[in-house]
Amino acid sequence: MRILYLIFFIIFSIQVSHAAATYANADRYDVTITKIQVCENATISSESSFSVSGCVTLGSNELTVDIASTGVGASLGKYADTTAMLQGRTYKYFVPTLSRSFTIKGGGSFTKISDSSSATCNTDEDASIASNSRHLTISAGKVGGTATAMTGYVPSATSSGVMCRNQDCSDSTGSRTFSQDIPNDTSLYGNAISVPADSTSTMSMIYTFTSPYTVGDSVPVINMQFGTSSALEIWPFRDDEGVDTCSINAYFPKFKVTVINP
Repeated sequence: MRILYLIFFIIFSIQVSHAAATYANADRYDVTITKIQVCENATISSESSFSVSGCVTLGSNELTVDIASTGVGASLGKYADTTAMLQGRTYKYFVPTLSRSFTIKGGGSFTKISDSSSATCNTDEDASIASNSRHLTISAGKVGGTATAMTGYVPSATSSGVMCRNQDCSDSTGSRTFSQDIPNDTSLYGNAISVPADSTSTMSMIYTFTSPYTVGDSVPVINMQFGTSSALEIWPFRDDEGVDTCSINAYFPKFKVTVINP
């Protein structure tokens, strides 16, 4: 059995139409992988639409890892089996399927709307989305205090999203535009992300190998390099009483994937 050794970082970003986003490092970032494929061909129609062919599945069991941890490589070391990769075939794309729920912890500075002074927005375990749809809502962060791990969900692209402005989401702002807007540097970020419009629990992404890989006799090694700085995105708000609040969610890290012979 050929084993594909993995050192990788898979993540997503949701951009919200807002004028003054700032970025912060994530101290914790738990992602659940449900499947990994490598593919020969792909048609990438847009940053939110793609199709693939000539694919083989390298792993299909559920695995949750903290991708901000230095031990992530060991956790992923034997996730994927390369037995299905056919000799003589050339693979160009890496396609992971991920859960749309995740856990993040961290915080960073933002500029308050009320007086333009600086404050800290932290993730908050007590944040709620109330009765709103979890795939159309982003919960509030916590101004000041200490960051605690919070569960979030990747929202669907929409022009009617909800941004919570306090911890229980009794105050929120609607008609927000959520989009999967990937940075344009495809050498360091993914090519596209496909997030369902409904409440389907998984999503998929596509990355291009730095060089196409033709399978030979030796066991291939996929080396994935990543950087997690600025992996949280923060937006300032004011609630209905004029108090400065904030929202915090995930943002893309830098990422590069290469296939080599050991």
